[in-house]
Amino acid sequence: MSVLEKVKAAAAKLDPDEQVELFRWWVESDSFKTRQLAALKRDLATGLDQLDSGRYQTYDDTDAMQLAGDIGRAGRERLKKHGA
Repeated sequence: MSVLEKVKAAAAKLDPDEQVELFRWWVESDSFKTRQLAALKRDLATGLDQLDSGRYQTYDDTDAMQLAGDIGRAGRERLKKHGA
C-alpha cells in the first residue's frame, strides 16, 4: 500500500470535524497554495491569449442571465452524475 493510500485510508476513519480540520490544513499549506497559484496563472495566460486572438463572446443582460442558467443546470447535472 502506498503512502497516499495509507493517508486516504486514515483520513476516511476520521470523524467529520477532523476531516474538515485536515482539509483546512492542506488548503492552507504552502505546497497547495503554490499549485493553486500556478494553475491560476496558467488559466489567466490562456484567457489573455484567447482575448488577443479574438476568441471571446460578449453578452448583454439577457444573454448573461441565460448563460448563468445554463451553467447552473450543467453544474447540477454534473453533481447528479458524480453522486454528490
